[in-house]
Amino acid sequence: MTRFLLATALSVACSIAFAAPTDAQSPSRPGASALDKNGDGFVSRDEASNHPRLAESFDRIDANKDGQLSPDELRTARRSGHHGHHGRLDVNNDGSISRDEAKTAPRLAQNFDAMDANKDGVLTRDEMHAWRKAQPRPTPNAPVEPVKP
Repeated sequence: MTRFLLATALSVACSIAFAAPTDAQSPSRPGASALDKNGDGFVSRDEASNHPRLAESFDRIDANKDGQLSPDELRTARRSGHHGHHGRLDVNNDGSISRDEAKTAPRLAQNFDAMDANKDGVLTRDEMHAWRKAQPRPTPNAPVEPVKP
C-alpha cells in the first residue's frame, strides 16, 4: 500500500512537471497573455516582477537579452524545464537532476536508483517520464486496500 501511495504521489508530481502550460491557467501560474499587461506581445521585466518565479528566471529565459520575453522564449523555457518541478530541482541548470539535487525531494531521492535507468548518477526528464509511465495506474473502481496497523 505504501509503495502504491508513493508511486501515485510521484506520478502526480512528475505529471505536474511535464504539464504544458496554456494561457487558460490558474492565477498562480498565468499564461503569456495574462502576463503581458500592455498587450505588446512581450513580457517586460516590470510585468514579470509581479510573478516571483518568473522574475527570478527572467535573465535565464531572455535568450536574446533584449530585456523582454517573447512568446517563443516563454515556450522554450517551459519546455526546457525552467518552470515546474524538474526545473526547480535542477539547481545547476545542467538539464538533469543529480543525487544531491534530488535530496530536496524525499520521494524522488527514495526512488532515485530505480529511476536512473542508465545508472549514470543523474536523472533526465526522459528517465523520470519512463519510470512514471511504467508505474501501475490505479483503476477508478478498484477496491482500496485496508491500511495495516
